[in-house]
Amino acid sequence: MKTKFSTKKLVTIAVLTALTTVATFAIKIPTVATEGYVNVGDTVVMFAAIALGPIAGFIAGGLGSCLADLISGYPHWILPTFIIKGIEGLIVGLLFRLFKKTKLNEYVSAGICAVIGAILMIAGYFVASTIMKGSAAVALTGVPGNCLQGLFSVILSEVLLVAAKKTKITDKLEFDFCGKSQKDLKEEENEAKVEEKSSDNDADNKEE
Repeated sequence: MKTKFSTKKLVTIAVLTALTTVATFAIKIPTVATEGYVNVGDTVVMFAAIALGPIAGFIAGGLGSCLADLISGYPHWILPTFIIKGIEGLIVGLLFRLFKKTKLNEYVSAGICAVIGAILMIAGYFVASTIMKGSAAVALTGVPGNCLQGLFSVILSEVLLVAAKKTKITDKLEFDFCGKSQKDLKEEENEAKVEEKSSDNDADNKEE
């Protein structure tokens, strides 16, 4: 599938990347054993991936999150974070596009994809911590915090999607997400065609 980025979409991706950095940096709880920190940056990563696609998710996740590591004084996590969060955003975005082809409501699809993204994040940091600290036992101490981080991020990303839909930002900013299943969209399209045909027939009858 060919990906096209309008100026509006590029600007939106840039803004979401910056918001990822801010969300990651602003709210963080240090984890002493792993020399890292718990944050809510995944909220924006998941939102970007679902709303604008896998490339947006990769950029916001990888670049936005590793910039937060740099600013926060965790330079040793920059490369692992870029890989883990970048892959998280990429996979969530790709999975959501696959789910869009099913009959599932998009809110449900988004939730499933976000949960998978959270699992990838938790697993990624466990592996990275094991390698960096040379101990799986030490790496395990960071898992509970990352689980909470993933849980809150999944919930908050859904809240953002609902808010974006309610305020019609999804339409204004060319989001992939619209809150409906393909079945719903198909039914709306068919109803629109029926109404259009009915209007044409009424116009023809008036002319006669």
